[in-house]
Amino acid sequence: MAKGWRRLLEEESEYQWLAISLFFAFILVGAFAIHGTGKLSGMDFERNGTMEGSRILKVHYDSNGGHTAVAHTNDGTYLYQYVDDKLNTIIDPINDNSASNITYLTELSNGTMATSSEDNSIIMFSQSTISNFEISSGLGIFRILDLAVNIDPDSDTMIAVTDEGFSKSIRGINSNGVPTSPMPNSQDIDWESITPIADNEWIITGIIISSSTGQGNNPASPDIKPVMGHVIWTGGVTSPMLNKLYVGTHGQYHSTIKIDDKMIIAGTGQTTIFDSSDQSLEHLTITSSAAIGVDNGVVWFFGNIGSESVIKWTHDEQKVIQLQHRLPIEIEAYASSSEIIYMHGTDSNDEPKLLSLDTTSHGSIESGRGFLNFAFLLVFSIGFVVMGWNVLDRMKS
Repeated sequence: MAKGWRRLLEEESEYQWLAISLFFAFILVGAFAIHGTGKLSGMDFERNGTMEGSRILKVHYDSNGGHTAVAHTNDGTYLYQYVDDKLNTIIDPINDNSASNITYLTELSNGTMATSSEDNSIIMFSQSTISNFEISSGLGIFRILDLAVNIDPDSDTMIAVTDEGFSKSIRGINSNGVPTSPMPNSQDIDWESITPIADNEWIITGIIISSSTGQGNNPASPDIKPVMGHVIWTGGVTSPMLNKLYVGTHGQYHSTIKIDDKMIIAGTGQTTIFDSSDQSLEHLTITSSAAIGVDNGVVWFFGNIGSESVIKWTHDEQKVIQLQHRLPIEIEAYASSSEIIYMHGTDSNDEPKLLSLDTTSHGSIESGRGFLNFAFLLVFSIGFVVMGWNVLDRMKS
């Protein structure tokens, strides 16, 4: 065998050296090309909703790409649904200006959407029907800031973040429209949102404001800290119970995404993960202005306008991915439909824009990075197979 290798080396020709040189040149060029296409692909501008020039304040997308939105225009604020290429206006500002009071959009277990524009009242609507669910005022008059249903599809109870006038609180609401009393021990917290995590269990987020800044009391410069709570309510007339409370160091929580037994609570100062199986907390250093989950269990974290990268988080890892261009909008409303992310916001000229991201595009064979990876491996494999074939052929001769 040693003699065969020696004979092979002695018989090298200028064509072999040319082939080897071209092969290594391909490796270098391919490596640079793959590195250059490693940035996030699949991001495009689209039409911002269905109303030209509208600024989307709240939005919810269904699995087919249809959406429900609260949109501000020069005429006022609309509440509408756009499904199967049909526009259904729920609140028209020409006849009713109450849509400007809407702070949430919630999908109920039967697919119906719910929101509130007046005290002690919930609007429930789909493409074909609109109804008002009236809540008894016997235990007080309050505005609903956010609404969530029990994660158990057979349960007909709801739980709400409420504005009680002088404080924010949490109330349960049964199917007959009878609310509980406000949740105790939360007078100093401005609760903002609520999300179900397990049967009869919810995660609530908000802020706590203190005039103490560490440099003396200064009411003109309050200290704002994010707050996360774990709430338990089994229905009935008893008020919801605050089971667990966590106060962060700075910033605000803006998004809650449920993945299996965990709730990812994203914020401008930190990200907190709550595990409902053992009620443990994990804190990450990820900061963002928007966080959106998609169907495959991935959470994408986006920064402010001008950001150069995004973070892709899974149970196993978090990865920083560079953007092709700086983030062109300040994100204001966002949601996902299957594996497509929709981000509504304004550009540097304060013009409303819609930015979409196909999360399946990055690294796929259709993308530049995926194609180059495939081509690089294919040519690399063919080259080695041919070289091995030539070596065997020479050794036999």
